[in-house]
Amino acid sequence: MKDIFRPVVVASFIAAVINQALYFLAAEFFQVEFLLTDPAGMAIPFFAPALFSVFQGIVGGVIVAWIASRTKSPKNVWLSISLIALSLSFALPFLAISGTEAALWLNLMHVVAGALIIPMVRGALPNPAEQ
Repeated sequence: MKDIFRPVVVASFIAAVINQALYFLAAEFFQVEFLLTDPAGMAIPFFAPALFSVFQGIVGGVIVAWIASRTKSPKNVWLSISLIALSLSFALPFLAISGTEAALWLNLMHVVAGALIIPMVRGALPNPAEQ
């Protein structure tokens, strides 16, 4: 599991830095307001994208990698579960954020996290022949 944990952590921290930069770019240069729908009008804290990228990337990545590593085809199971979870995550910004522009920026952050975490962990999972 240690071989899987390291890529999850590294990818999550890289995603956190990139996503924080995207949040700053959107908020400061494009004047996008990241406001929650419930409680109405509450702003998303500035460092939330970085914290969520790290926390959810590590926790979710470890759980799914653990599940995948207990199957006959861990790389395919990891890829399937991760892509389904990533696809489902695209709905949340549209449901929880007021404003389509902010939701699109948050979805871009989901793509960044997925594009980093999914292939790094998949590469660390054992091949069926190695088990």
